[in-house]
Amino acid sequence: MDTSWKNTRKALKNFTDILGCNRCGNQPVNAIRYTNCDHFFCEECIGNDSICTKCNTPVQPIEIQNDHIVKSLVSYCNIIAEIIKEKDLWNTTADINSSHAPSAIFNVSKARSRSFHLGSKHFVPKKDINKRNEKGETRLHIACLKENESYVKTLLAAGANPNTKDNANWTPLQEVVNYGYSNICKLLLECGASPNTPGSENRTALHEAAIKNRLEEAKMLLQYSAKRDVYDEHGKRPIDYCEPYTNMWKILNEENEMNETVEGTTNLNCTLDQSSFAIQSYGGIVIYASNLKEENRKLLQQMASKHKVKVASVFRSFVTHVIVEANYQNIVPLSYDVMMALLRGNWLINSEWIQLTMDVDNILSVDLELFEISGTPIQGIPRKARENEQNQNPRLFNQCHFYFALHAKNVYYVNGIELTKDSLTRLVQEGNGTVLKREPNPEHIESKEQTVPFHIANEPSHPLYKCTHYVIYVPGKEEPRVKYNMPHLKTLPLMWLIECIEKFALINPLDIGLL
Repeated sequence: MDTSWKNTRKALKNFTDILGCNRCGNQPVNAIRYTNCDHFFCEECIGNDSICTKCNTPVQPIEIQNDHIVKSLVSYCNIIAEIIKEKDLWNTTADINSSHAPSAIFNVSKARSRSFHLGSKHFVPKKDINKRNEKGETRLHIACLKENESYVKTLLAAGANPNTKDNANWTPLQEVVNYGYSNICKLLLECGASPNTPGSENRTALHEAAIKNRLEEAKMLLQYSAKRDVYDEHGKRPIDYCEPYTNMWKILNEENEMNETVEGTTNLNCTLDQSSFAIQSYGGIVIYASNLKEENRKLLQQMASKHKVKVASVFRSFVTHVIVEANYQNIVPLSYDVMMALLRGNWLINSEWIQLTMDVDNILSVDLELFEISGTPIQGIPRKARENEQNQNPRLFNQCHFYFALHAKNVYYVNGIELTKDSLTRLVQEGNGTVLKREPNPEHIESKEQTVPFHIANEPSHPLYKCTHYVIYVPGKEEPRVKYNMPHLKTLPLMWLIECIEKFALINPLDIGLL
């Protein structure tokens, strides 16, 4: 039967007319709402405005927020449009000559849609613009290092990700701050470069600015909400690298009210849709099905065939999305696969996503957050772990060394999960931890190994603040004769390690009755 969807199309069109940006009338891209007057706009459309163009109400930065409800409604509308084959859903006649247009250097969304006819000097790859060389550098890295400002503009306009890391963990932003390339620093920040991404030694761009005394760059970073109280692996904040009462020290020490008005300030100045990098950073979608029902396994294979998506038969490093069965509260119990997904920052997705993707033409049009598992079983942990990975933060066990005082052939059970020494080794390694073959001697641990783990670096009072070495055991006959409770070395039961993964945190042993 031929379905015209006449009434559905009309109703959907009426709804999208209401959902249109209050300035350009188009689909709101990264919807931003003014909480004082309740009008919402595309992120680009508001630019640096201090007055609502709809009602002329003055707007303070603290009154500007991301509108997640509108974003979700837009996503739902696009899904319905996919199903009914409605191609002309949103009004595309934007007033690009508006006097209120944002003062961005270029419109990235438009730049991405057209082809570049450039000379060899400004060559832009048609396929993978973020391809890395043997040093892990992208074209954007190299252009930044060479201070080639025009090429940086071209690459950013073509969709280059400003938040990639090379093999030494340096981002383009950290490179230009280090060398003092102010113009390119401003370009990168305007185009979505994150000022708080930790790099080598877990230092951020603001650390580099403080170390190199880059005053102009430091001011720019703070304007884009760079965090002052962020610690590197030596337990130092940016201000800790400054001589007292110097100009840099004053900049980092002063209270900046605009900086405390949070994300609104940063978002106003960005011209890139940073969420588009979530898939890009993974290099495509690779699905692993964990304990799915038979009917959902079959449906997954059909969906994968339709969308040409890869489904991995084993849980390997290239997996990006783990599909699981959840209860009515969208919660799953902790399992080995779930722990692996948390440590690697994978998307943990409800199996209901499979059915929906069968009904759309473009799998990327579906808002994954609508299907993300809520708890494992602790609420919010899947999102916390995923965002940690997408923000390119160190993984949970970064800077931590583990020795397992366990028998290789024994099977151990924690909360019903079957574990062996080998499987525990894989968990620690996925969390970027180091597994030791010999029990550590507290007197032989070199000072360079006594660093501050990233995930407790901002908690100097935490009992594990400078603890980087752990002996893990199972209570019973095999308990080690010597148990350590030193600042840099502790002996803890296996239960503690599993609870750390479950809560995605290096938890205080006292909180679970230890030490």
